[in-house]
Amino acid sequence: MKKPPSTAALAFARNVQLRHLRCFVAVAQERHLARAAERLALSQPAMSKTLTELEELAGTRLVERGGAGRRGVQGLTAAGEQLLAQALRVLEAIDASAQ
Repeated sequence: MKKPPSTAALAFARNVQLRHLRCFVAVAQERHLARAAERLALSQPAMSKTLTELEELAGTRLVERGGAGRRGVQGLTAAGEQLLAQALRVLEAIDASAQ
């Protein structure tokens, strides 16, 4: 028997937006905040803010960032790897639906 989702999981599901997922996927693929922001035609501060919002919704760190003042991304955390797989599926489904 499957256990019911936690309060945190429900809050994440209700509040996550496509912009969060698009931002996260771009950062994961580009491995650099500024390049990811350019790819999505956003400013780097807007990209950073969106990524921070997603991490707050998830209740955990998703991205290992570079040192202070750097925009590079060291990699994804284990939670980030899991979310990336799901986010890619969601965005692929949306793209397929649009066609």
